Amino acid sequence: MSWSRHGGADCIRLAGLAGLAGLAGLAGPAVQVRIHPATAVALGTAPPTAGRLLRDGPDTCFLPRFPFLDGTAYVVTVDGAVVAELTRAGADDAATTEVLAIHPSAATVPRNLLRGYLWFSAPMSEGQAAGHVRLVDDDGDVLAGALLATEQELWDAGRRRLTVLLDPARIKRGLAPHREAGYPLRSGAPFRLVVDDGFRDARGRRLRAGAERRYQVGDDERRHVDPHAWTLRVPPIGTTAPLQVGFGRSLDHGLVARCLRVVGPEGRPVDGVADVGAEERSWRLAPRHGWAPGPHRLVVDPVLEDLAGNSVGRVFDRDLARRTDDPRGARPVAVTFHPA
Repeated sequence: MSWSRHGGADCIRLAGLAGLAGLAGLAGPAVQVRIHPATAVALGTAPPTAGRLLRDGPDTCFLPRFPFLDGTAYVVTVDGAVVAELTRAGADDAATTEVLAIHPSAATVPRNLLRGYLWFSAPMSEGQAAGHVRLVDDDGDVLAGALLATEQELWDAGRRRLTVLLDPARIKRGLAPHREAGYPLRSGAPFRLVVDDGFRDARGRRLRAGAERRYQVGDDERRHVDPHAWTLRVPPIGTTAPLQVGFGRSLDHGLVARCLRVVGPEGRPVDGVADVGAEERSWRLAPRHGWAPGPHRLVVDPVLEDLAGNSVGRVFDRDLARRTDDPRGARPVAVTFHPA
């Protein structure tokens, strides 16, 4: 249960009520949902908050007939059992949540950029991204239709990382949206990814401040990600100096952190601390113990992608006439190296 937005209005979002019926009213034959102010529950007075339930993708949203009151706690019951208590932020409640990072961190992105990521310092409310996240040009005008409109937002399990997708139908050549509207971005035309401070966290509070990142737009990127073309700075035997890997271009931040691992001479994973470098153009692993002699393997998951969605295994916008665009399989790729 969380504070959210539906159709431009504040609501309480309920997940896991797939059996709910009769969404026009407060109760359906399968499940009864009630929203009460917590003070009314404590005193045993007042009817439930008037409103209606609406399906929103896999979730259900409760929209009150009259706006929720700032500073008020609301109790949510399902079939008479209390399942949550949510407190509406008061007008004087201090905002504490902020945007920690916006990715890509590269200054220049390809025209066929596919996605970005927003990191927040605390869990966020769902259903608000469309109203508070946008791409704008240098004059502040919104790039209409640039972001993909989805029924369900793409949050991680903790609702602290939001994946922002550009419309892939406008990126893939040959599809009707691409022919009619063209790419969401234009080469040579800078833009900004903007998050305004009206985005609410899970407690219903605004962000401490808005955030944005400005990008230059370069040429298209249409190559496979090729681990065999990467540069490796190999550490000496017996040291805990890091293995350093250069990609030659920016890769997808959300994937590079989990798609690389190192295996030692006996086939055991090398335990250590991994870091993604500036602009997501490099990666390094500092082992907890000294490097052993013998062959090591940098193992790359084939789903690893660059900023345009091209992976180790396939090109996102494939040209069927180019043999170099043919899929390269779904098996991990290993690059062998020997500590010096």
